[in-house]
Amino acid sequence: MSHSAEVIDRFAQAIAVDRHFDAAVVSYIEALVAWRRGLGGYNKVVACSARHRIMKSVLRLHFSNATDNPDDGATFERLLALANLSEGDEGCGPRVLRTVIGLAQRTGHLQVSQGWFDRRLKILRPTEKWIAQEAERHDAALKSLRLLSHERTRHLNAPRGAALVARLATSAPFDCALGLTVGAPDGGLRAIMALDGGIATALSVADAFLRGKRIPSHKEIGASFRLSASQARKILRIGADHGLIGFDRHGKITEASGLVAQCRRLIAHELALYARAVSVTGLHEEGIVLPATALSPGAQELAH
Repeated sequence: MSHSAEVIDRFAQAIAVDRHFDAAVVSYIEALVAWRRGLGGYNKVVACSARHRIMKSVLRLHFSNATDNPDDGATFERLLALANLSEGDEGCGPRVLRTVIGLAQRTGHLQVSQGWFDRRLKILRPTEKWIAQEAERHDAALKSLRLLSHERTRHLNAPRGAALVARLATSAPFDCALGLTVGAPDGGLRAIMALDGGIATALSVADAFLRGKRIPSHKEIGASFRLSASQARKILRIGADHGLIGFDRHGKITEASGLVAQCRRLIAHELALYARAVSVTGLHEEGIVLPATALSPGAQELAH
């Protein structure tokens, strides 16, 4: 593990024991589920972790073009290389990449322009619609971050809109899809996130369970996130196989504490990434210093 990853892990542990972390988790999941429900057809574009990495790579390549060279940016070949960069994640072949690009164009999230110097190039660029949706998502996450004791005033002057999307797209590691994907999932949740509609399904269950609401059926989940009912049922069954959720004899979900526990770990890691990305000074490279009053008893050892 790199030193940077160790710093993030330590900060995530400190976040997880913040006395207001429970409220941040509820806020984070509720906002993310509501945001996904409003995406319509774009849910199909980012249905699984592999497709999600493709779209995040578009943003990375687009906003990393510091010289504003019209021939730099996201091309099919560059995206294919980035989509298979991380050995620990599911790979992406040319067919999947073409499918994602085609869907994103049809939903109005990608536009294509011809290369200026090399006319053979097709440069993929995010539309204003997509950037606005990404900004909305990140703003909701930052609101959850500010619920934590030691983060309440640190990011009040964080960038907004396209500037926020650009900051997050270029500050996260290449193998981290900051925003839609929450951290690096454990075994059970990792298997779910590899499926189309997996993360949206899992978070919708966790959201209802945490807030004491009726957990939606597989048909309702499918309708919310543009999934077939059979796909939503498959995701829930895999969650049950991994011990993340439990059903009663009528087939209704009555237990999701295992799922919530994994979501909590992932959200702590995600909030740590957000805090680092939007902070003016960033986290200390040699360690993390958090105010003792922000932590519950015994947490100082995690923060230092």
